[in-house]
Amino acid sequence: MLKYKEYQLSYLVPHSPKNSIFFNTSGALKNLNFLVKDMCKVKDHRTSCGNPDFYKKCLPADDHAPFLKKILEAGAILKGISICDEFFYSLIGENGHYGTPTNLNAPGCVPGGSSSGSAAALTTNLYDFTIGSDTGGSVRVPASFCGLFGIRPTHDRINTEGVYPMAPSFDTLGWFSKNINIFNKIGSILLNPNEKTEFSFKEFVIAEDILELASPEIIKLFNNYINDKFPEIKKIRLSKHNKEEIADNFRILQGGEIKENIIPWILENKPKISPEINNRIEMAMKITTDEINKAQNFREKLKVEIDKSLPKEIIALFPTTPFSSLKCGQSDEQLASYRKKLMEFTSIAGMTSRPQISMPKFKDNTGPIGISLLGWQYSDEVLLEKSTYL
Repeated sequence: MLKYKEYQLSYLVPHSPKNSIFFNTSGALKNLNFLVKDMCKVKDHRTSCGNPDFYKKCLPADDHAPFLKKILEAGAILKGISICDEFFYSLIGENGHYGTPTNLNAPGCVPGGSSSGSAAALTTNLYDFTIGSDTGGSVRVPASFCGLFGIRPTHDRINTEGVYPMAPSFDTLGWFSKNINIFNKIGSILLNPNEKTEFSFKEFVIAEDILELASPEIIKLFNNYINDKFPEIKKIRLSKHNKEEIADNFRILQGGEIKENIIPWILENKPKISPEINNRIEMAMKITTDEINKAQNFREKLKVEIDKSLPKEIIALFPTTPFSSLKCGQSDEQLASYRKKLMEFTSIAGMTSRPQISMPKFKDNTGPIGISLLGWQYSDEVLLEKSTYL
Protein backbone atom coordinates (compact mmCIF):
# COMPACT_ATOMS: atom_id res chain seq x y z
CA MET A 1 0.00 0.00 0.00
CA LEU A 2 1.42 3.39 -0.98
CA LYS A 3 2.03 5.86 1.80
CA TYR A 4 0.71 9.44 1.75
CA LYS A 5 3.95 10.94 0.41
CA GLU A 6 4.24 8.27 -2.27
CA TYR A 7 0.73 9.08 -3.47
CA GLN A 8 1.80 12.68 -3.93
CA LEU A 9 4.92 11.72 -5.84
CA SER A 10 2.91 9.53 -8.20
CA TYR A 11 0.85 12.40 -9.59
CA LEU A 12 2.87 15.57 -8.93
CA VAL A 13 5.69 16.69 -11.24
CA PRO A 14 9.14 17.04 -9.64
CA HIS A 15 9.00 20.81 -10.13
CA SER A 16 5.66 21.21 -8.35
CA PRO A 17 5.60 24.21 -5.94
CA LYS A 18 6.77 23.31 -2.45
CA ASN A 19 4.34 25.69 -0.78
CA SER A 20 0.62 26.32 -1.21
CA ILE A 21 -0.45 29.29 -3.32
CA PHE A 22 -3.54 31.29 -2.36
CA PHE A 23 -4.90 34.84 -2.58
CA ASN A 24 -7.47 34.96 0.21
CA THR A 25 -9.57 32.73 2.45
CA SER A 26 -13.02 33.88 1.33
CA GLY A 27 -15.12 33.34 -1.76
CA ALA A 28 -17.19 30.62 -3.43
CA LEU A 29 -14.22 28.20 -3.39
CA LYS A 30 -13.03 29.07 0.11
CA ASN A 31 -10.39 26.62 1.42
CA LEU A 32 -10.86 24.12 -1.42
CA ASN A 33 -7.59 22.41 -2.39
CA PHE A 34 -6.74 21.86 -6.06
CA LEU A 35 -4.04 21.03 -8.61
CA VAL A 36 -3.36 22.35 -12.11
CA LYS A 37 -2.12 20.36 -15.09
CA ASP A 38 1.53 20.75 -16.12
CA MET A 39 0.68 23.06 -19.02
CA CYS A 40 -0.67 26.05 -17.10
CA LYS A 41 1.35 29.12 -16.18
CA VAL A 42 1.87 29.49 -12.43
CA LYS A 43 3.63 32.72 -11.42
CA ASP A 44 7.37 32.32 -10.75
CA HIS A 45 7.26 28.65 -11.78
CA ARG A 46 8.18 26.78 -14.93
CA THR A 47 6.19 24.11 -16.72
CA SER A 48 7.37 21.05 -18.63
CA CYS A 49 4.34 20.05 -20.74
CA GLY A 50 5.19 16.51 -19.67
CA ASN A 51 8.78 16.68 -20.98
CA PRO A 52 11.83 17.41 -18.75
CA ASP A 53 13.82 19.00 -21.60
CA PHE A 54 10.99 21.46 -22.20
CA TYR A 55 11.19 22.38 -18.52
CA LYS A 56 14.91 23.14 -18.84
CA LYS A 57 14.22 25.62 -21.66
CA CYS A 58 11.09 27.17 -20.14
CA LEU A 59 11.28 30.49 -18.31
CA PRO A 60 9.38 31.09 -15.05
CA ALA A 61 5.94 32.57 -15.68
CA ASP A 62 5.57 36.33 -15.14
CA ASP A 63 2.01 35.87 -13.89
CA HIS A 64 -0.69 33.30 -13.28
CA ALA A 65 -2.86 32.24 -16.21
CA PRO A 66 -6.13 34.28 -16.12
CA PHE A 67 -8.28 31.23 -15.35
CA LEU A 68 -5.99 30.40 -12.42
CA LYS A 69 -6.34 33.93 -11.04
CA LYS A 70 -10.13 33.51 -11.05
CA ILE A 71 -9.91 30.31 -9.05
CA LEU A 72 -7.45 31.78 -6.55
CA GLU A 73 -9.54 34.95 -6.20
CA ALA A 74 -12.52 32.71 -5.35
CA GLY A 75 -10.61 31.39 -2.32
CA ALA A 76 -9.21 28.08 -3.55
CA ILE A 77 -5.72 26.92 -2.56
CA LEU A 78 -3.29 25.65 -5.20
CA LYS A 79 -1.44 22.63 -3.83
CA GLY A 80 0.66 21.61 -6.80
CA ILE A 81 1.18 20.88 -10.49
CA SER A 82 0.06 17.50 -11.80
CA ILE A 83 1.73 15.11 -14.24
CA CYS A 84 0.36 14.91 -17.78
CA ASP A 85 1.11 12.80 -20.83
CA GLU A 86 4.10 14.06 -22.79
CA PHE A 87 3.13 17.12 -24.88
CA PHE A 88 -0.51 16.13 -24.07
CA TYR A 89 -0.37 13.68 -27.00
CA SER A 90 -2.05 10.57 -25.56
CA LEU A 91 -5.26 9.37 -23.92
CA ILE A 92 -3.58 6.61 -21.90
CA GLY A 93 -1.99 8.33 -18.89
CA GLU A 94 1.57 6.96 -18.95
CA ASN A 95 4.53 9.35 -19.03
CA GLY A 96 7.89 7.86 -20.00
CA HIS A 97 9.76 10.47 -17.92
CA TYR A 98 7.62 11.00 -14.81
CA GLY A 99 5.84 7.64 -14.57
CA THR A 100 2.18 6.64 -14.40
CA PRO A 101 0.00 8.36 -11.78
CA THR A 102 -1.68 5.85 -9.45
CA ASN A 103 -5.37 5.18 -10.16
CA LEU A 104 -6.66 3.94 -6.80
CA ASN A 105 -10.11 3.26 -8.27
CA ALA A 106 -8.68 0.73 -10.74
CA PRO A 107 -5.55 -0.81 -9.13
CA GLY A 108 -2.82 -1.74 -11.59
CA CYS A 109 -4.51 0.24 -14.36
CA VAL A 110 -3.78 3.54 -16.09
CA PRO A 111 -5.65 6.71 -15.08
CA GLY A 112 -6.24 7.83 -18.67
CA GLY A 113 -4.67 10.91 -20.22
CA SER A 114 -3.50 13.33 -20.97
CA SER A 115 -4.78 14.95 -17.74
CA SER A 116 -3.55 11.86 -15.90
CA GLY A 117 -2.21 13.33 -12.66
CA SER A 118 -5.17 15.67 -12.25
CA ALA A 119 -7.56 12.71 -12.38
CA ALA A 120 -5.47 10.24 -10.37
CA ALA A 121 -5.00 12.75 -7.56
CA LEU A 122 -8.75 12.75 -6.95
CA THR A 123 -8.83 8.99 -6.39
CA THR A 124 -7.26 9.91 -3.04
CA ASN A 125 -9.05 12.15 -0.54
CA LEU A 126 -6.39 14.87 -0.64
CA TYR A 127 -7.99 17.37 -3.05
CA ASP A 128 -11.39 18.86 -3.79
CA PHE A 129 -10.99 19.47 -7.52
CA THR A 130 -8.31 19.57 -10.20
CA ILE A 131 -7.78 21.34 -13.51
CA GLY A 132 -7.08 19.52 -16.77
CA SER A 133 -7.44 20.18 -20.46
CA ASP A 134 -9.34 18.38 -23.19
CA THR A 135 -8.42 18.40 -26.87
CA GLY A 136 -9.40 14.90 -27.96
CA GLY A 137 -10.67 13.40 -24.69
CA SER A 138 -8.02 14.33 -22.12
CA VAL A 139 -10.56 15.13 -19.39
CA ARG A 140 -13.35 12.77 -20.40
CA VAL A 141 -11.27 9.58 -20.64
CA PRO A 142 -9.50 10.06 -17.24
CA ALA A 143 -12.84 10.98 -15.66
CA SER A 144 -14.30 7.70 -16.90
CA PHE A 145 -11.31 5.55 -15.92
CA CYS A 146 -10.96 7.14 -12.46
CA GLY A 147 -14.65 7.45 -11.55
CA LEU A 148 -14.94 11.25 -11.51
CA PHE A 149 -17.07 14.07 -12.81
CA GLY A 150 -15.20 15.71 -15.67
CA ILE A 151 -16.11 18.28 -18.31
CA ARG A 152 -14.96 19.33 -21.74
CA PRO A 153 -16.64 22.76 -22.08
CA THR A 154 -17.84 24.39 -25.26
CA HIS A 155 -14.77 25.46 -27.22
CA ASP A 156 -13.67 28.98 -26.17
CA ARG A 157 -16.06 29.20 -23.19
CA ILE A 158 -13.00 29.53 -20.94
CA ASN A 159 -10.02 31.78 -21.59
CA THR A 160 -6.99 29.57 -22.34
CA GLU A 161 -4.44 32.39 -22.23
CA GLY A 162 -1.49 31.18 -20.16
CA VAL A 163 -2.12 27.55 -21.12
CA TYR A 164 0.33 25.96 -23.56
CA PRO A 165 -1.52 25.06 -26.78
CA MET A 166 -1.70 21.71 -28.49
CA ALA A 167 -4.34 22.07 -31.21
CA PRO A 168 -6.05 25.44 -30.64
CA SER A 169 -9.21 24.78 -32.66
CA PHE A 170 -9.92 21.84 -30.32
CA ASP A 171 -8.20 22.85 -27.04
CA THR A 172 -10.43 23.44 -24.02
CA LEU A 173 -9.73 23.88 -20.31
CA GLY A 174 -11.69 21.41 -18.16
CA TRP A 175 -11.91 20.25 -14.59
CA PHE A 176 -12.59 17.23 -12.36
CA SER A 177 -14.19 16.59 -8.99
CA LYS A 178 -15.70 13.72 -7.02
CA ASN A 179 -18.23 16.11 -5.48
CA ILE A 180 -21.03 17.26 -7.79
CA ASN A 181 -21.64 20.48 -5.85
CA ILE A 182 -17.97 21.50 -6.09
CA PHE A 183 -17.97 20.42 -9.75
CA ASN A 184 -20.80 22.86 -10.44
CA LYS A 185 -19.17 25.67 -8.46
CA ILE A 186 -16.09 25.58 -10.68
CA GLY A 187 -18.33 26.15 -13.68
CA SER A 188 -19.84 29.26 -12.09
CA ILE A 189 -16.31 30.66 -11.68
CA LEU A 190 -14.72 29.72 -15.02
CA LEU A 191 -17.46 29.74 -17.68
CA ASN A 192 -17.95 33.03 -19.51
CA PRO A 193 -21.51 34.10 -18.48
CA ASN A 194 -21.96 36.19 -21.64
CA GLU A 195 -21.99 33.03 -23.78
CA LYS A 196 -24.60 31.07 -21.83
CA THR A 197 -27.27 29.35 -23.92
CA GLU A 198 -30.73 30.90 -24.17
CA PHE A 199 -32.31 27.50 -24.79
CA SER A 200 -33.67 25.19 -22.09
CA PHE A 201 -33.52 21.42 -21.78
CA LYS A 202 -36.23 19.34 -23.45
CA GLU A 203 -35.22 15.66 -23.34
CA PHE A 204 -32.51 13.02 -23.12
CA VAL A 205 -31.84 10.61 -25.99
CA ILE A 206 -29.46 7.67 -26.39
CA ALA A 207 -26.73 7.99 -29.03
CA GLU A 208 -27.20 4.47 -30.31
CA ASP A 209 -24.43 4.63 -32.92
CA ILE A 210 -21.86 5.27 -30.18
CA LEU A 211 -23.36 2.91 -27.62
CA GLU A 212 -23.19 -0.06 -30.01
CA LEU A 213 -19.40 0.34 -30.28
CA ALA A 214 -18.87 -0.34 -26.57
CA SER A 215 -18.01 -3.73 -25.12
CA PRO A 216 -21.01 -6.04 -24.45
CA GLU A 217 -20.57 -5.65 -20.70
CA ILE A 218 -20.55 -1.84 -20.91
CA ILE A 219 -23.66 -1.88 -23.13
CA LYS A 220 -25.46 -4.04 -20.57
CA LEU A 221 -24.46 -1.85 -17.62
CA PHE A 222 -25.43 1.31 -19.50
CA ASN A 223 -28.83 -0.02 -20.61
CA ASN A 224 -29.67 -1.28 -17.12
CA TYR A 225 -28.94 2.13 -15.63
CA ILE A 226 -30.64 4.27 -18.29
CA ASN A 227 -33.71 2.08 -18.85
CA ASP A 228 -34.38 2.05 -15.13
CA LYS A 229 -34.45 5.86 -15.10
CA PHE A 230 -35.97 6.51 -18.53
CA PRO A 231 -38.06 3.53 -19.72
CA GLU A 232 -39.38 5.46 -22.75
CA ILE A 233 -36.16 7.17 -23.80
CA LYS A 234 -35.66 7.62 -27.56
CA LYS A 235 -32.65 6.39 -29.49
CA ILE A 236 -30.97 8.39 -32.24
CA ARG A 237 -27.99 8.06 -34.57
CA LEU A 238 -25.73 11.09 -34.37
CA SER A 239 -24.08 10.63 -37.75
CA LYS A 240 -24.29 8.49 -40.86
CA HIS A 241 -20.50 8.43 -40.87
CA ASN A 242 -18.51 5.55 -39.46
CA LYS A 243 -17.07 6.71 -36.12
CA GLU A 244 -13.63 5.55 -37.21
CA GLU A 245 -13.89 7.97 -40.13
CA ILE A 246 -14.77 10.82 -37.77
CA ALA A 247 -11.84 9.93 -35.52
CA ASP A 248 -9.46 9.72 -38.48
CA ASN A 249 -10.42 13.22 -39.63
CA PHE A 250 -10.00 14.49 -36.08
CA ARG A 251 -6.50 12.98 -35.94
CA ILE A 252 -5.52 14.70 -39.19
CA LEU A 253 -6.71 18.12 -37.99
CA GLN A 254 -5.20 17.68 -34.54
CA GLY A 255 -1.91 16.50 -36.03
CA GLY A 256 -1.86 19.42 -38.45
CA GLU A 257 -2.17 21.89 -35.57
CA ILE A 258 0.46 20.05 -33.54
CA LYS A 259 2.71 20.40 -36.57
CA GLU A 260 2.33 24.17 -36.22
CA ASN A 261 2.37 24.54 -32.43
CA ILE A 262 4.63 21.85 -30.93
CA ILE A 263 6.77 20.27 -33.63
CA PRO A 264 8.78 23.45 -34.52
CA TRP A 265 10.03 23.59 -30.92
CA ILE A 266 10.87 19.87 -31.02
CA LEU A 267 12.82 20.21 -34.27
CA GLU A 268 14.79 23.17 -32.93
CA ASN A 269 15.54 21.82 -29.45
CA LYS A 270 15.69 18.06 -30.07
CA PRO A 271 14.36 16.95 -26.67
CA LYS A 272 14.39 13.36 -25.49
CA ILE A 273 10.90 12.00 -26.24
CA SER A 274 9.45 8.65 -25.21
CA PRO A 275 8.98 6.17 -28.11
CA GLU A 276 5.15 6.15 -28.13
CA ILE A 277 4.92 9.93 -28.34
CA ASN A 278 7.79 10.16 -30.81
CA ASN A 279 5.90 7.80 -33.14
CA ARG A 280 2.88 10.07 -33.01
CA ILE A 281 5.00 13.17 -33.61
CA GLU A 282 6.49 11.52 -36.69
CA MET A 283 2.99 10.71 -37.99
CA ALA A 284 1.90 14.32 -37.49
CA MET A 285 4.91 15.56 -39.44
CA LYS A 286 3.76 13.58 -42.49
CA ILE A 287 0.28 15.13 -42.64
CA THR A 288 -0.18 17.10 -45.86
CA THR A 289 -2.01 20.37 -46.55
CA ASP A 290 -4.37 18.51 -48.87
CA GLU A 291 -5.27 16.06 -46.08
CA ILE A 292 -5.91 18.96 -43.70
CA ASN A 293 -8.15 20.78 -46.19
CA LYS A 294 -10.22 17.64 -46.82
CA ALA A 295 -10.54 16.99 -43.08
CA GLN A 296 -11.62 20.57 -42.43
CA ASN A 297 -14.32 20.26 -45.11
CA PHE A 298 -15.44 17.02 -43.46
CA ARG A 299 -15.59 18.79 -40.09
CA GLU A 300 -17.84 21.57 -41.38
CA LYS A 301 -20.26 19.09 -42.94
CA LEU A 302 -20.27 17.00 -39.74
CA LYS A 303 -21.25 20.06 -37.68
CA VAL A 304 -24.26 20.66 -39.95
CA GLU A 305 -25.28 17.00 -39.79
CA ILE A 306 -25.13 16.80 -35.99
CA ASP A 307 -26.92 20.13 -35.58
CA LYS A 308 -29.83 18.32 -37.24
CA SER A 309 -29.57 14.96 -35.46
CA LEU A 310 -28.93 16.54 -32.03
CA PRO A 311 -30.56 19.99 -32.06
CA LYS A 312 -30.68 22.52 -29.25
CA GLU A 313 -32.59 21.43 -26.14
CA ILE A 314 -31.64 17.75 -26.63
CA ILE A 315 -28.89 15.95 -24.65
CA ALA A 316 -27.40 12.68 -25.89
CA LEU A 317 -26.36 9.94 -23.45
CA PHE A 318 -23.76 7.23 -24.08
CA PRO A 319 -20.82 5.55 -22.28
CA THR A 320 -17.84 7.89 -22.09
CA THR A 321 -15.42 5.10 -22.99
CA PRO A 322 -15.98 1.73 -24.71
CA PHE A 323 -14.24 -0.10 -21.87
CA SER A 324 -12.96 0.50 -18.35
CA SER A 325 -9.33 1.32 -17.59
CA LEU A 326 -6.42 -0.56 -19.17
CA LYS A 327 -3.68 -2.50 -17.43
CA CYS A 328 -0.41 -0.59 -17.04
CA GLY A 329 2.65 -1.44 -19.10
CA GLN A 330 1.09 -2.61 -22.37
CA SER A 331 2.94 -2.45 -25.70
CA ASP A 332 2.83 0.60 -27.96
CA GLU A 333 0.90 -1.47 -30.53
CA GLN A 334 -1.77 -2.43 -27.98
CA LEU A 335 -2.05 1.15 -26.75
CA ALA A 336 -2.42 2.45 -30.32
CA SER A 337 -5.34 0.07 -30.83
CA TYR A 338 -7.01 1.17 -27.58
CA ARG A 339 -6.44 4.85 -28.34
CA LYS A 340 -8.04 4.44 -31.76
CA LYS A 341 -11.14 2.93 -30.15
CA LEU A 342 -11.31 5.67 -27.52
CA MET A 343 -11.22 8.33 -30.22
CA GLU A 344 -14.39 6.91 -31.76
CA PHE A 345 -16.15 7.92 -28.54
CA THR A 346 -14.50 11.29 -27.95
CA SER A 347 -14.02 12.88 -31.39
CA ILE A 348 -17.56 14.15 -32.02
CA ALA A 349 -17.51 16.73 -29.22
CA GLY A 350 -14.19 18.14 -30.43
CA MET A 351 -15.16 18.14 -34.10
CA THR A 352 -18.41 20.00 -33.35
CA SER A 353 -17.12 22.26 -30.50
CA ARG A 354 -19.83 20.92 -28.18
CA PRO A 355 -19.64 20.49 -24.39
CA GLN A 356 -19.58 17.01 -22.86
CA ILE A 357 -19.65 15.86 -19.25
CA SER A 358 -18.62 12.44 -17.97
CA MET A 359 -20.32 11.23 -14.78
CA PRO A 360 -19.26 8.26 -12.60
CA LYS A 361 -22.24 5.91 -12.65
CA PHE A 362 -21.17 2.26 -12.78
CA LYS A 363 -18.25 -0.18 -12.60
CA ASP A 364 -17.19 -3.48 -14.12
CA ASN A 365 -14.68 -5.94 -12.64
CA THR A 366 -11.76 -3.67 -13.59
CA GLY A 367 -12.95 -0.23 -12.55
CA PRO A 368 -15.29 2.70 -13.19
CA ILE A 369 -16.94 3.72 -16.47
CA GLY A 370 -18.54 7.10 -17.03
CA ILE A 371 -21.81 8.06 -18.66
CA SER A 372 -21.55 11.07 -20.96
CA LEU A 373 -23.93 13.94 -21.58
CA LEU A 374 -23.36 15.62 -24.95
CA GLY A 375 -25.16 18.94 -25.36
CA TRP A 376 -25.37 21.78 -27.85
CA GLN A 377 -22.89 24.64 -28.04
CA TYR A 378 -22.98 26.86 -24.93
CA SER A 379 -25.22 24.42 -23.02
CA ASP A 380 -22.49 23.88 -20.40
CA GLU A 381 -24.61 25.14 -17.50
CA VAL A 382 -27.53 22.97 -18.61
CA LEU A 383 -25.27 19.89 -18.62
CA LEU A 384 -23.93 20.79 -15.18
CA GLU A 385 -27.46 21.12 -13.82
CA LYS A 386 -28.66 17.85 -15.36
CA SER A 387 -25.61 15.95 -14.13
CA THR A 388 -26.72 16.86 -10.61
CA TYR A 389 -29.97 14.93 -10.96
CA LEU A 390 -29.25 12.17 -13.48
